[in-house]
Amino acid sequence: MISLNFWKEWSRPYRLLYIVSLSLLLASLLVFLFTWWQGLGNVIRWDVLSELTEVPITLRTFTDGLLDYAVSGKAYAVSEQFVASAMQVRPGSATVFLIGICTAFVLILGALTRLDRIRYLVGMGLVIAGLAFFRWEILDVPGLGGQYLFMLLTFLFGSVSYYFHAFRPELRFPIRAGVFAGLIAGVAVVIGALSPVLLPAMTLVSYGLPVVLVGSVGFIFFIAFDIVAALVWLTSAGRQDTNAPRVSGRRPLGLNNFLFISFLYLVNLVLIWLRNTKSIDLDILSVSPFLLYLLSVVLGIWGVRRLVQQQEVVSFQDSAGFLYVGLALLTTFTIGYVFATANDPLIELFEDAIVYTHLAMGLAFVIYIWINFREIYRQNLPVYRVMFKPPKLELSLFRILGVFGTIVLLASGGLITVRQGVAGYYNALGDLYVATNEFNSAEAFYQLALEQEFQNHKTNYSLASLALTQGNQTAAAYFFQQALIKRPSSQAYAGLSYTYLQTNLFFESVKTLQRGIQAFPASGELQNNLGYLYGRTSVADSAYYYLEAASKNADRDEVPQANLLALYARNPKILLANPELAKPDTRSSYESFQANALAARLVVGADTTQPEQPDWLADQPSEGLSVGRFASLYNYALTNEQPDTTLTATLQRRSLDPVNQDFADDLLLARAVAEYNRHNHADAFSLMSQLAEGNVRSGPAYRSITGLWLLEQGLYRKAAETFELNTDTVSIYYRAVALTKAGKLADARPAWEAASLDDNDVAGLKQVLYDIKRPESDLEKAMYVTYRPDDANRGAIWETIKDPNLRTVAGVSLLEQYLATRQPFYAQMILSQMAKPDQLKAFPLSVENLSALRIAVFRNKLKAAQEMAATFFLPQHEAERQMLLGQAYAQNGQSAQARQAFDAALRLAPLDAEVVSAVARFRQQQKQIVPAYQAILAALPYNEDKPELIKTYILLCLAQNLVDYADDGLLQLQLATSPADYQSFLSIYQEKLALLQNDRNKFLQ
Repeated sequence: MISLNFWKEWSRPYRLLYIVSLSLLLASLLVFLFTWWQGLGNVIRWDVLSELTEVPITLRTFTDGLLDYAVSGKAYAVSEQFVASAMQVRPGSATVFLIGICTAFVLILGALTRLDRIRYLVGMGLVIAGLAFFRWEILDVPGLGGQYLFMLLTFLFGSVSYYFHAFRPELRFPIRAGVFAGLIAGVAVVIGALSPVLLPAMTLVSYGLPVVLVGSVGFIFFIAFDIVAALVWLTSAGRQDTNAPRVSGRRPLGLNNFLFISFLYLVNLVLIWLRNTKSIDLDILSVSPFLLYLLSVVLGIWGVRRLVQQQEVVSFQDSAGFLYVGLALLTTFTIGYVFATANDPLIELFEDAIVYTHLAMGLAFVIYIWINFREIYRQNLPVYRVMFKPPKLELSLFRILGVFGTIVLLASGGLITVRQGVAGYYNALGDLYVATNEFNSAEAFYQLALEQEFQNHKTNYSLASLALTQGNQTAAAYFFQQALIKRPSSQAYAGLSYTYLQTNLFFESVKTLQRGIQAFPASGELQNNLGYLYGRTSVADSAYYYLEAASKNADRDEVPQANLLALYARNPKILLANPELAKPDTRSSYESFQANALAARLVVGADTTQPEQPDWLADQPSEGLSVGRFASLYNYALTNEQPDTTLTATLQRRSLDPVNQDFADDLLLARAVAEYNRHNHADAFSLMSQLAEGNVRSGPAYRSITGLWLLEQGLYRKAAETFELNTDTVSIYYRAVALTKAGKLADARPAWEAASLDDNDVAGLKQVLYDIKRPESDLEKAMYVTYRPDDANRGAIWETIKDPNLRTVAGVSLLEQYLATRQPFYAQMILSQMAKPDQLKAFPLSVENLSALRIAVFRNKLKAAQEMAATFFLPQHEAERQMLLGQAYAQNGQSAQARQAFDAALRLAPLDAEVVSAVARFRQQQKQIVPAYQAILAALPYNEDKPELIKTYILLCLAQNLVDYADDGLLQLQLATSPADYQSFLSIYQEKLALLQNDRNKFLQ
């Protein structure tokens, strides 16, 4: 056969230009394959719509050894569904298409100038006719309205073309092509600069589409017999006879094999034709018409050379070769553009054109070969060498036969192919006006397309998209249904389902997705959406089934995987049955996945490991928070119990950004949690107060969180004040507890009465605390011992407590009372009667060790204090441990170690009255008056009932000559302590004040 790289014999300019042309053709074929493979993905993308769902959780739990406390809150799970976008119009595709047309035009014009006079005139006549139908007047170039621009272009290209043809035929093709390329580039620049049209390239392409369609169909007809011609070579070229020795001659396959293979090829075309016309409804394995086109285009490169060589009409090197590549470029770019715009009427037009022309012309060419070359076949001669030199009937006669055959096939379908072409043209115009935001005009052209082909997917989906932009859900649903009739798509099913969902037709939405999955069983997007809808119901098993299937089929498998975690988070029973589900096997950077994994972890509440910080956390915000990123940030803040400055800084930036206004309250809550975990308790309480103020709906929940935090920090008076603002029974109960812990048992009685109305257990505690009945259970005894310090005989009750944990916790109050009255011996006795460490749970063991450490410090036993400080302590007792250790070091003159311990204690409990007082006194001794004063000043608003803190504050005020502040503090102390204690301190105060005045008088003298 012909050498594959026949162009190597050409001169260098021709060879380079031809290789460049073939490279452009190869690129166009690759673009064609890509757009074909993408299908609807070229114009419809799968968007992800995220929805936040509140999941009730326990933010944190703590205990005082007697009662357990749970801080309730909410996490956010993100449920996501795939939403098919509106039909996208990309003007860039039209620009690329126009560049392809211009490139083809350069090659075609250059090739036409080397044809003989008649062929040149016919060819240029067709080119000019094509230019006339491009509707140049639409470009509205100033001074060139009407047909003036067309006539100018006709004169420009026609005159140059005729000059090359008539006066300079000796000029090489590369020069001619270069001149035409320069002219086209100049015209493009001028029109682009002068035309006021918004999208000139797309406008020209859209209105000129019929021209390139006709040209493309003509080229398809021209190459329609190339596959059969290749079969001629296959069956007439000599080959090794497998039954003969290697030295024997070469035997071709012959005429019978040619006819048999051609028959199979033509039968495949007939089956495609019958299937496309709905004459048969069988799922028959057949070759796609577009693969036939690709094969024909490639084979035609050598086929047209053989044709030109054998007919000796024109020069292949100077004309025919480049003319073929130009027409192939034009056709391939046209089909690629049709796929890129998902213009299915034109896709079907090209399918029909390929099938009809290949079937009619293929059959005609088989007859042509049989009539002219059967004798040569029988002689086992290479027919392909004379295939276009017929001894009997010319090929042109059979081309005419092929034309008639194509027309017959076209007519057999009721000219539906022609109507599809018209519908596709109107679709292109509709796209143009969508791109220019002229939606009324776009809708008008789409309606014209429906008149030609009412079932086509492109038009109906585009009209549904327009209806959605106008908020017309009913019309959108109608057009989505129409789009599903002939060429259903998973995108149209998703669009129809979402439309039903928007109009509260939940079950219709579910049924639509079920039908869609029947039609597209491997559509992970539809499976995800159905699982998402089932997840909104109580049918969790069906939701799991479809989400699990979607995670295997969806291109974005992270979406259904995230939905599975959201399903678990919303169904705590599933997680309680299998907590491992909250720990996904795979890691993902997808924010919704991370958010839901954290939400599931918060629901389970058993995982105490440090969560992984999101990669984007430290990034500077360039845009607002997405739903997934917000939920990930929020849940991470709730999960992370360790101090994290990056987290708090990010939360502060994000909460202050106006674009995150919808998430403002939740971001403030997350920031408050983060600040609380950083031990910036005052900032946390301030943020929570800001959230609760004026918030009728969520204010009680925020106050409940704040109250429990205050309770955990030992700020009982503030906790009671916070709970007092709520009216729910739980808050009333917590207020009763807070007042009881603050030693305000009389004030707590109304709250105990209200909280015990419907709770027998609470009623029992109330009766014990107020001597209505004697304590019976160990819990009642422990409560009585702890909160009735006025009863001198409570030690006897303590001795009857059998539960080692309750006995230990209740004994702490006795022990501390003995230390407060400077009776360390009795405190040691109480400690010795507490339970053994191996009998205790974590909290009682921690407070027992803390009591032992307190006794060691009271007795100034540094070594014993160090040994006890090295034992087990819960994090909530770490501040007291550091404080006591600091006191031990300070008592023994080890200031550096004391300072380190006191600083650690203050960092952990900056509002604890005992800790702050101890730290301030130490700093005052170290002449660090200002730091001591600042520490006291920060804690004082939360401890206005703590005499020791107020006393320290007064003395620090005097140390700084702030007498007025000291006097105010004295008034505050009078309200907070007993008269005896006040009088005792007053004498100290007056003595300090007198010394201060003496020093001042000496200074003035």
